[in-house]
This record gives sequence, structure tokens and C-alpha cells, in this order.
Amino acid sequence: MNQTTHRKFARSVFVARLRGLAQFRVGWCVWCLVRVFPVFRTKHQQHTNPPETLRAVSAPAPPVGVGGKANRHRSAWRSLLWGVAVVLVAHLALACVVEAGLPQLREPEYGYRLVRVRQQVRAHPNRPLVIVLGTSRTQNAINPRAMAFPDEPGSPMVFNFGQSGASPLHLRLTFQRLCADEVLPAAVLVELLPATLVVPGPADHLFVSSSARLTADDLPRLAPYCSDPSAVRRAWLIDRLNAFHAQRLVIVSHLAPRWLNWSQRLDHQWSMTDASGFCPYPANDVEIHRPARQAKVRAEYGRALERLRVSELSMRAYRDLVADCRARGIPVAFFLTPESPTVRSWYEPQSWAVLANFCRMLSEDLGCPVFAAPTDFAEEDFADGHHMLPSAAARFSRQLATRQLIPWLAEALK
Repeated sequence: MNQTTHRKFARSVFVARLRGLAQFRVGWCVWCLVRVFPVFRTKHQQHTNPPETLRAVSAPAPPVGVGGKANRHRSAWRSLLWGVAVVLVAHLALACVVEAGLPQLREPEYGYRLVRVRQQVRAHPNRPLVIVLGTSRTQNAINPRAMAFPDEPGSPMVFNFGQSGASPLHLRLTFQRLCADEVLPAAVLVELLPATLVVPGPADHLFVSSSARLTADDLPRLAPYCSDPSAVRRAWLIDRLNAFHAQRLVIVSHLAPRWLNWSQRLDHQWSMTDASGFCPYPANDVEIHRPARQAKVRAEYGRALERLRVSELSMRAYRDLVADCRARGIPVAFFLTPESPTVRSWYEPQSWAVLANFCRMLSEDLGCPVFAAPTDFAEEDFADGHHMLPSAAARFSRQLATRQLIPWLAEALK
């Protein structure tokens, strides 16, 4: 046998083996489908043995008796109904857990911080709790441990309750949730992020797309700010009934985060947060990625900072937040986080004037102190111009504590 003939013979044997293996796999799958789901059996399959390739591994099906066809149909419908019932019960159980049992699945940033702040309160019952409400800037900038308040009765215990992408209305909603969850702070410190002052109303657009994070109790809290509260209610109901789809990223991020792209993963929201709520910004390759990150921030916030204004929705949310605190006898103050020289250069003179007037309104009209941001931080202190790196966050937190918080709390907590 020459080389060409030998090659053709080997190829034919290989193809024959592949064909036989494929026939066996197909025959096995069909037989399993027929055995598990009797409704798919045809009249021919009911009176014949399994495929030739399966005779070695299975026995022939037993003969069909009188009434067997009706029994098989009933069994098939019973299996189908049981499957539907299991799916419905699973959705209902997850909806109940998400709604009332585990806020970590509904909104991880809030849920995990709620767990941690409760742990801190139980561990230090004699220390007054100071909650810091804010955005991702607050998450990365306020390091309570760096403030170095002594661990002793009467010493303030600061907790970072920042949440990424939070608007002024989100901050008020967070405070309302904390009160409903029986976490009552002795004082509240609220971040002022200038770019969020321009968020327009009504608030429907802020919550329809993120309704899976809401609870039934949140709906009446948001209704006064919405032009069509029923739209938010419908979106919430659909997400709650379809909880597995609405919470799919949270669930997968808990069970198998590596299955997701980095942009979809949410596990950093709880794995990188310490016991005091501080979430340090990752300091990996900052110099390499800073230009691209800064360009993204410019595209997102640049226009708002150039033409800064205070929307009616933001004004109302801040006023209502102050009223909520005052109604419970809780002192409240505001603060601004530092920004890099590049980001500060995006403000027009008129924008600085608008921000100063708004801070004056909070201070004079509402009687709330406003702590200005220091301007001595360099470009290298930020990952993207406004999110602080850990070393800069520690320095800013110490400055905030010694220069503003200690004098203010000494007077407010008398």
C-alpha cells in the first residue's frame, strides 16, 4: 500500500469513527428525551426497541398496556405543571428575599454598608454615630480610620455611606432608608457634588431604569418628585416579578464573578469596602490610565461644570433632607471633596459664583455649615481628577476631622 492509499484509508477510518460517534450521541440524546418526556414519543417509538447503538446499554421499553397513552399524557402535563410551579415559587421566594430579607441582593452598596454600620453600632454602643452621605467621591475620599477618633465612649464614630452615582434625591432616600432600618445617627455629613446640582426634574428618569434597587416603601417616598409615579411603580413591579433577570448581575457577582466582564462585575462594591464603609480606589497603573479616565470625566461632567446651575429638583431634595434631619433632632452639615487642578480649571467664573451662592443659601437660610474643599491637592492625588487615591484620602480625612468635624461636633452634640 503506497503512501497516498494509506492516507486515504486512514482518513476514511477516521471519518467513519466520527460518524459512528455522532450517531451514538444523537441516538442517546433522542432516547433520553423520549424516556424523560413521554409526550414526545411517537407511535412508532412506542412499539420499537431503542436505537441499535443503545441496545448494549439499555433494555427495551416495556410493552404499552391499555390506557398507557392517556397515562403518559397525564404524566407529561403533571411534569409540566410542576415545572411551572417550581419556577413561580422560585421567583416569588427571590422577590421576597430581595424586597425584605437581603438588601445586599437588591442594592449591594446600601445593603452591605447597612450590615457593617449595624455591626459598628453594636460593637461601640456608647459612641455617637456620624453618617457621611455622598457619591463615589465620598466612598474614595472619607477614610474614618484616618480621622483617628479615639475608641472610647463619647468619641464620634464616623461611617462612610457613600453610594456611586448618587444624586441629591438619592442622598435623601438613603437617609430615609436608614431611619426606617432603625439606624439613627447622632449627626449627618452630606457631600455636595457640584455636577449633580444640575440634575433636572422630575425624578422619573432617575429611577425607572434602576427600579430593581427600590423597595415598595421607596415608592411613596419618591412619588412627590415624579411627574408619573405609576411609571416608576410599574417598572418596580416588573423587576420584582422577574427578580432573577433584574438581579442577574448581582447574583452572578456573588456566585461566579469571573464569569462576567470587569465592567459588569459588582463584587468590588462589598469586597473592597472596609468595616467603616471606606472603599479605597485601586492604585494599579494609575499613571497609565489617568489621561483616559480624565477624558471620560470631562465628557461626563465638563459641560455641567462650565455652565453650573442648581435645578429645582436638587434644591428641593437638599431642603427636604435638612428638614428630615431637623425633624429628628439630628444636626447636619455639608462638605465638598477636593478636585485636581485640571478639573477645577473646567469651572467658568459664573459657575464658581453659582456654587458660592448655593453654599451661602445652605449656611444662611438653612443654618447648615458648609466645609469648603482644600485646594492644595495635586494631580497625582487623584485617579481621574476627582476620585482620590488612598494616600490623599487619608490626608484629606485627617484635615476634615481636625479642622471642621471636631469643632462642629463638639458644638452640635452638646
